[in-house]
Amino acid sequence: MTESPANTAAVSVSGLSIERAGRKLFDEMSWTLRPGAFLAITGPSGAGKSSLLACLAGELEASRGNVDIDRATIGCVFQDFRLSENLTVLGNVLCGSLGRHGWWQTLLRFDVDEREKAFDIASSLGLSQLVHKSVAKVSGGEQQRTAVARALLQNPDIILADEPTSQLDTETARIVLGKLRDVAREGKTVIVVLHDSRLVDEFAEMELVIDQGLERGWELKVREVGGR
Repeated sequence: MTESPANTAAVSVSGLSIERAGRKLFDEMSWTLRPGAFLAITGPSGAGKSSLLACLAGELEASRGNVDIDRATIGCVFQDFRLSENLTVLGNVLCGSLGRHGWWQTLLRFDVDEREKAFDIASSLGLSQLVHKSVAKVSGGEQQRTAVARALLQNPDIILADEPTSQLDTETARIVLGKLRDVAREGKTVIVVLHDSRLVDEFAEMELVIDQGLERGWELKVREVGGR
């Protein structure tokens, strides 16, 4: 289902067009996501997938059109991870809770409950043996999962993830996407850039294809998740 009443929509895009360096990426994009939706964005390199996520996150201004984010909090997983190299894996995950606490509350340390939540999320992504290791000394795939764990600890209403499985093997990618699917089933809205069509088939209920070969540069598809 791709449409919801205006008062229940989590994300609404209307007449959206984005241009970069004088080149139109897509035109007149319009769609609506309900809370709890899992949308995969696909398409060739350079098509505009990351630009769309940046626009949804408020980091890039559209050429035309509107983006309406009904809910207040957005968690992002960036391609470059944006981790703090002077912190441990657990320390980076805990940064996801900073928005819930004043700086004075975390000046010395996070409370026990917050640390347990961070550890549990990190463990669910296979990072339990690395939580006290400097994030600068773990692999790219482990850093990627750290960035996902940080976004999950934030407990946002909407998660925007730009290729969150690009450095992971298929089995680990399934673990990460399974975790994102779980939070979608809890009512969060998840929008993920993916390249592996098998993972799109398995996890996404909708697929937004961005490709200049299409008439308007985009197409929204409703999918049968997991072959159902």
